[in-house]
Amino acid sequence: MNLTPVRDNERIQSLDIMRGIAIFGILLVNMKSFSGPDTPIRALSYEYFKEPYHVWTNVLLEFFVQGNFITMFSFLFGFGIILMAERAAEKGRNFAPVFLRRQFVLLIFGILHVLLFWYGDILIMYAAVGLLMLVFYRLPRNVLLITGMVLITAYSLFMSALTYSYWTSGTALAYKSAQNGLHLQEIQQSIEIYSEGSFVEIMQERMREWTDLNRYFLFFIAGLLPMFLFGAYAAKKRTFTNKGLWRLWLLTLILGPGSKILPVIFFPYKGEDWRYDTAMSWGYEFGGAMMSIFYICSIVLLYRGGKFKRLFNSFQYTGRMAFTNYLTQSIIATTIFYSYGFGLYGEYGPLTGVVIAAAIFTLQVLFSKWWLERFYMGPLEWIWRTLTYGKKQRLKREEASNG
Repeated sequence: MNLTPVRDNERIQSLDIMRGIAIFGILLVNMKSFSGPDTPIRALSYEYFKEPYHVWTNVLLEFFVQGNFITMFSFLFGFGIILMAERAAEKGRNFAPVFLRRQFVLLIFGILHVLLFWYGDILIMYAAVGLLMLVFYRLPRNVLLITGMVLITAYSLFMSALTYSYWTSGTALAYKSAQNGLHLQEIQQSIEIYSEGSFVEIMQERMREWTDLNRYFLFFIAGLLPMFLFGAYAAKKRTFTNKGLWRLWLLTLILGPGSKILPVIFFPYKGEDWRYDTAMSWGYEFGGAMMSIFYICSIVLLYRGGKFKRLFNSFQYTGRMAFTNYLTQSIIATTIFYSYGFGLYGEYGPLTGVVIAAAIFTLQVLFSKWWLERFYMGPLEWIWRTLTYGKKQRLKREEASNG
């Protein structure tokens, strides 16, 4: 008996909805890097975009979006691993070989994504963390939950302590002017290359930025693994009562927004002392994880209550094609901003980026709905699953009557 991908009637709608929402949140964050040199801009000790509407757009993105949706997607990835393992067990098949092929294909897509389109790829990281889950996925669900909580708390405290030490040692202030100068040079270099350079020059710059971003690859893995574990725990528990969800909702309301409000409170101290950056570190790491669970609980409770059903259905379409939509976002955005497209890199601030992201995602909702009325899965999902299972998957819906 062969392993096959999940069928339409086996899908869990709420998971597709969450994937769709997560894809939009990820686009909102990524748009700042698509449209300009966000990494060195964020590293400056002052605000690069000084207009109040840009400043507050950044503040709101930091609170509501930054770090909240990459963690949600990690949760969903962990949930999916357990579903895949359960289906393999039901069919009497060995889970590991198929899963390893799946992760290898994901890794190849991630490498191509970095080489051809964008340095901020997350697929390589998911491929790596997914492999680690082979060590954890058989553990009892409560062990998964406790391990995840210990890891995310320890990791967040460690990162916050490093930031605090960097500022209180005097190092940050001593090199403040020099670091700002280096970051400004990097900003100008990126704008020049991405808006005017050749494809080869842009690819070389992408590789440099990817290398810089992933110098602490193992740290990033440690930050994402807990959410994979939480997703695996949820998949093994599977049934959550409304009462239990409301309790978790209240707890994560305190821990998530409660952590993420700290950098907003200390925003006036950015670049002046330890408060803002330390609060930002804690808010991004621990607050982002808790905020994503808060969002997940909110989505499930609203979905069960029947509210916003039409809106949720729209996200469901993009969620079912999350892989295609994620990579397509890079293709569309780089075409808008890079020299081989419209060359608008570095021209716009955060608020304009939010508007562009909303427009792109709206088009993706419409396209995903149109596509799924005609096909069983997205085009890149079809390639991924065909390579994973070693068998050409059914794509066109009319093929069902011919099978």
